[in-house]
Amino acid sequence: MNNIKKLLRFMIFTILVFTFPCTAAEDNVFVQTDEFNNLRLGNDYIVIVVNKDENAQGRFAIETTGGAPMRNNDDHKPLVYGRPKPWTSYTTIWIDGEHYVFGGKTGRRAGKNGKYGEVTKEPYVKNNSIHTMTVFNKISVEQVLTPVKSSTTGLFNSVQIKYRIKNNDTRPHKIGLRIMLDTMLGENDGAPFRFGQDAVTTDRLYYKKELPVFWQAFDTLSNPNVTSQGTFNGPSVTPPDKVYLADWGSLADGVWNFDFNPNEEFIRKGEFETDSAIAMFWVPEILKPGQEKTYITEYGLGGITIVPGLISLGVTSPAEVTINKINRSFPVIAYVENTAEIAAKNVKIKLSLPDKLTTEQPIRELGNMEPGDISQIVWKVTPTDSNLPREISYEVKVEADNTDSNSVSRNVKFVGPPILNVELKLKDKLVTKLGKLSPNPFTVSATINNTGDSTLFDVNTTLVLPPGLVLAPKERYRKYTGFIPPDQSVEVKWQVKALDVEGKLPFAVEVRGLGGYNSTEIKNIKLPGRKPLIYLNIRDEDRLTEGEIITIDVMGENLENLNKMDMVLKYNPYHLKPIYVSRGNIFLKDGKLLPWEEPNINKEGVIIVKEELPRKVNRGKITSIHFKVISLQQIDLTWGESRFYGNNNNPIKVELRGIE
Repeated sequence: MNNIKKLLRFMIFTILVFTFPCTAAEDNVFVQTDEFNNLRLGNDYIVIVVNKDENAQGRFAIETTGGAPMRNNDDHKPLVYGRPKPWTSYTTIWIDGEHYVFGGKTGRRAGKNGKYGEVTKEPYVKNNSIHTMTVFNKISVEQVLTPVKSSTTGLFNSVQIKYRIKNNDTRPHKIGLRIMLDTMLGENDGAPFRFGQDAVTTDRLYYKKELPVFWQAFDTLSNPNVTSQGTFNGPSVTPPDKVYLADWGSLADGVWNFDFNPNEEFIRKGEFETDSAIAMFWVPEILKPGQEKTYITEYGLGGITIVPGLISLGVTSPAEVTINKINRSFPVIAYVENTAEIAAKNVKIKLSLPDKLTTEQPIRELGNMEPGDISQIVWKVTPTDSNLPREISYEVKVEADNTDSNSVSRNVKFVGPPILNVELKLKDKLVTKLGKLSPNPFTVSATINNTGDSTLFDVNTTLVLPPGLVLAPKERYRKYTGFIPPDQSVEVKWQVKALDVEGKLPFAVEVRGLGGYNSTEIKNIKLPGRKPLIYLNIRDEDRLTEGEIITIDVMGENLENLNKMDMVLKYNPYHLKPIYVSRGNIFLKDGKLLPWEEPNINKEGVIIVKEELPRKVNRGKITSIHFKVISLQQIDLTWGESRFYGNNNNPIKVELRGIE
């Protein structure tokens, strides 16, 4: 019954994955805080567990929930140890020769000897990811953990482990990163790391050029409890510079450098138990002021097509291969286990490929295999034609002189690279109100649509503004959108403020992603003209009663080209009586009074304002006229014939407005 339930769940999920690639993970996601104060984000296959306590805050574990759809013995098993609270795995940031541990302080063995920063954002869920932020002086480090598709299963049963580091200082810093994972396969802590053709059970160092596309681990091929997988190369990760396989105790004690003993078994340092771990290093690089760098790896469940037999055969390869100018090949890995009770004689294995694909040595001689022996073979498969079918099937067959043969078929899909179309828009209609741009700030957006065949990972967008346009307060130029699957789009918005400018202004949005993806789109914003404006503003409207004093301010906008003004204001003397006038802030600077000609209010029904502006200003108050209210029948103030002059006494046109 359990197998039937899991099969139905797998079939439903497969339909979701291939019909709605963007929402497949979201449809199955759960978020909860467990009884140990861990934040848990998971789906039908896998769960990320993050420690929320102050002690070791931000450290994480990875476990299965339902595991592989057709297997019952991998449910609720640890892939990265962390029960009941994650603490054994940790990440180190190398800053100018000092070693800092990400997250909250701990007195326990793992990372006890490191330095610590301040957790400024405790673990929280955003956009189907668990985020945690730690700051080390002027260096901010964000940890982002996200369920993603495994490259070999095509299901959301892997975890993207991402660190985004930013130099917020005014000087450069040298930054490096180490991610140490306390790996575990259910109850088995000593299964070999399978790196290409190597089954590693002792301390081992791999450099970048030696790293396989992915590595796997399982306890037994014929009936594995859990099959784990880490990814080093591909469109969704940033390859580490070197990888150490070692015992957990040594890596726990050494925050950056550690006691590494090549060919020594994974026996926990200072103890007698097998305890394996993996550490990925990205060597220190200079990060300039304001510069950011992202480090990404993946770890979770792996997919192997297994056919048991006297000679059990398991085959794996990427479920989907992106073909572009950089990537022209993919690995096929076969695991062969002699599960018979006798030695298998003259074992040979053959990879059969369809047309347009080739490999070196499709037939390999494995020799004799004793009972329980496991061999692993890697082929590098390369297309011979750029016009590949959408999907192919290949076969791996193993034979021996004295046992039955066995074979496995597996499919691979070929897809093209991601292609992004970016549409820039001004979201608001810009107008001028009282001489000012409205709205200001306003919204611009970039709608990014992936019309390609494959997902672009770690997408970030940067807004580029010309002089005269700036970001609104608390806004930021660069924004991250995660990944964009094929036929999906995402909209990114910015709040932008215009300074004292008008006309067509260009702005640009730069889109970047993993694998060197970089494109830029440019668009013009048309800002309406800002004509000089002088208008009247009534103060103290609640005092509009007979016998009270009210104030009318004469306000100016866009006055930078105005030198002199000769204005006439008309009023009804039966309704209003001018009492006195006062200078506006245009005629004040640094607390000092500037030359000002007091307006003439002696002529009944008319106020004459003749001023020569003492300084260049854009806006401000020209004068304030204080009236006594005689009658409330009508507060009528109108403009009479007025003239305005700019440089060299050239007349200029100014818009005049009465009381709104």
